[in-house]
Amino acid sequence: MDLLVVAPKQEDTDSPAAIFKMLWPGTNVVTSTSSQEALSIVEKRHPDFMLLNIASPSGAWLDLIRDIRLFSAVPLVVVSNDANESTMVRSFELGADDYFVKPYKPLELVLRTKAIIKRANGSNEGESLVVGLLRLHALLHRVYVGDKEVSLTPTENNILRHMMENVGHIVTYSSLAQQVWGDDYPDASATLKVYIKRLRQKLGDDCKRPSMILNETGLGYRLVKPIQS
Repeated sequence: MDLLVVAPKQEDTDSPAAIFKMLWPGTNVVTSTSSQEALSIVEKRHPDFMLLNIASPSGAWLDLIRDIRLFSAVPLVVVSNDANESTMVRSFELGADDYFVKPYKPLELVLRTKAIIKRANGSNEGESLVVGLLRLHALLHRVYVGDKEVSLTPTENNILRHMMENVGHIVTYSSLAQQVWGDDYPDASATLKVYIKRLRQKLGDDCKRPSMILNETGLGYRLVKPIQS
């Protein structure tokens, strides 16, 4: 597994690099302290995973996420000191697949990373799913809402695929967490809330009065087949 760790300072790349080398033997780690250099590495070396370790996502680091998503669907996780939900939402909006607030549990970081990579490269992702106006090409991380094409991050792709496979039925927080991370976590429902908000925005579903992805209070969500744009 080729891992790119990006941080403003070299010492900030050392800890995540050591964690992955210890808990995921065989990991090849490349580090960078420059957003432009990181962009070039993703473009030329195509790493399997990218970890952005910063105090708070802002400025050039947010631009980096946006720029990478213009050409690459590499699984990308942000690790930050900033626990503000708006910061997390902004990171997801630009294309991050997961967001960890420091201090984090090293084993959880690695396990969730493995789950994201596995599902991003899953053998069943070549299938095309159609639910009403939605047509998902999971391998390409793209969904069509009628004639409108929407690009998805690997995590958004996994969530939507799971909901499309269970259209009309309640998809619990726990089952979504299992689908995305391979396990359920104490903060999973709060994190999923951010993902669902982003998916609604991309699909053109009103976040305040949704008609496509419905809330099932205390349980999870339910996808309703969209029949008109």
